[in-house]
Amino acid sequence: MTHLEEYLQYYSSLKAPGYAVLVTGAWGTGKTFQVKENIPEENRIYVSLYGVRSVEQIHAEVFAAAFPAKAKTRGFLEKFRDKDVGALGFSVPLGFIPDVANAVLRNELKPEKILIFDDLERSGLELQEVLGAINSYVEHKNFRVIVLAHDEDKLMGKEFRSIKEKTFGQTILVEPQITRAFDHFLSDMRSDQSRKFLASHRNRIDDTFLRSNVKSLRILRHVLEDLARLYEALSDQHQKNSDAMVELVDTFTAFGAEIRAGNLKEADLRNRRGVQMGYLMRANRKGEGQPSKPPLVVANDKYPYVDLEGGMLSDDVLVATLIEGRYAVSEIRTNLDNSSHFLVPGDVPPWKVVIPFDELDDDTVEGARARMEQQFEDREVTDSGEMLHIFSLRMMMAENGIIAESVDEVVKQCKSYIDDLLEDRRLPPRGAEWRWYSEFERSYDGFGYWVSSANAEHFRSIFAHLINSREEAFRQTFPQLSEDILRMVREDSKSFLEAVSPTNNGPNPYAAIPFLHEIPVEEFVNAWLDGRPESRRNVDHALENRFRGGQLDRDLKQEKEWALELLKELDARSARESGFSALRIKRLRPRVLIELEQSLKLDEEGIENRAE
Repeated sequence: MTHLEEYLQYYSSLKAPGYAVLVTGAWGTGKTFQVKENIPEENRIYVSLYGVRSVEQIHAEVFAAAFPAKAKTRGFLEKFRDKDVGALGFSVPLGFIPDVANAVLRNELKPEKILIFDDLERSGLELQEVLGAINSYVEHKNFRVIVLAHDEDKLMGKEFRSIKEKTFGQTILVEPQITRAFDHFLSDMRSDQSRKFLASHRNRIDDTFLRSNVKSLRILRHVLEDLARLYEALSDQHQKNSDAMVELVDTFTAFGAEIRAGNLKEADLRNRRGVQMGYLMRANRKGEGQPSKPPLVVANDKYPYVDLEGGMLSDDVLVATLIEGRYAVSEIRTNLDNSSHFLVPGDVPPWKVVIPFDELDDDTVEGARARMEQQFEDREVTDSGEMLHIFSLRMMMAENGIIAESVDEVVKQCKSYIDDLLEDRRLPPRGAEWRWYSEFERSYDGFGYWVSSANAEHFRSIFAHLINSREEAFRQTFPQLSEDILRMVREDSKSFLEAVSPTNNGPNPYAAIPFLHEIPVEEFVNAWLDGRPESRRNVDHALENRFRGGQLDRDLKQEKEWALELLKELDARSARESGFSALRIKRLRPRVLIELEQSLKLDEEGIENRAE
């Protein structure tokens, strides 16, 4: 029996104690649950003080809780004015105290049940007013009253400590009852399979959660729910591997507790291996003081049997599941397939074998490292994400003396690798999306890049070189792209519209990529006017969509001068024509360019006037 159970049993036996009991505890420790568990529903009147704005409303809520049927009757409510919504979720009158509540308090409301006030710190009233209202039930009606609040020292301050003795004769600090809570939470699980899985790993979950020093049972509930969702995303093959499941439970419980408690943020989950390695290298440098521990290292120290810097789940999956609440089945399963429990070295790229080297034997890792080095020498890999994994691993190996080269030499070699691909026209051009590099910017294929803090700047320089080189690879396609674009303008203006401007149809691959300035204005206008009259308007629409919203000052600023020259060329062509032909060309001018030209003229005039 806990001290709370023991005292509530004693307090419940009193007839008119003359004092209230304060039950405190950290957020999420299960105060409400434990009190309700020890005082049956038929023996209690429960009232939440959350959001109450007047003493009258407190009494109204007590009445509504004690006599719910009467409080909801039309005859009762019609007696009163100035109705407001009570904390229980239905209308209660704030102004009924004079003619009903007093009668209720004097005659109808008997101290046979224990009155429980919850959420003391969340009321909208001054604390002294709330306690005065509560004390009226203790002193004038001889009620046994229990009040629930967060830890008084942390949340209530000096004011509360100075006045609480007037109301409370006993304070009970609640400790979380993890065993009972675990049973209760398991019973609420929607899946029998998940319930059995969690029950089978109960001891490990309990041990890991206790090591977190997290007292909140709410967080425990979330951790169990997260574990259940993760388990349901796995294949039968994964679920049947007992060693893999033990590691998964340990890792996910630890991360779940740390993240839910606010000890780890999304930034702490990115590049976990690099963070850990960077800290260890700083700590081992001679002549330097002990560096401060990053949050991930602090967390890692709590769990000696859990690998928080690596493990089965990638940075991306941890962020997706525990930060975003997104459980992508394919990504999760790929993570497990790439782990040491399921990895078949010959079936995956060698960099995927080198990354989890802690979990594999030396021969396996060395074989993969040799294959990766050969790929590097042969310039075999052209995928950007894979290249970055290989580059980061080579820097890591240089940093730790596994290969003979220095980190600076490796950086030069990696940039030369990219240059060679570009020169051989084997480097893929940049993608069409605005942030086309986002899929490999921070991680790739479920793995974060192994980059220590000491090598972060080196890696950024390699990444920037790769991005610039792929931009150059795209520029190398301009001659052919220009021909394709001119053909579309002349023969298939609808395809041009969908290619160069944002629409609801089509892929719009070049909508945010500046390249039109590479096409001579005269050639573009020739192709435009050579097209069928009925299809020319599509080109106008395409340019209007492409340039609107200030794009010529943002993503497409390289095309701004070209666009203005295009407008001048259309004006010149219109001037050389007559009749409907001239008018037809004039009407093709994109309005967004006309407005831009006018705006620039006004700016110029303003500058001239100021100069005068």
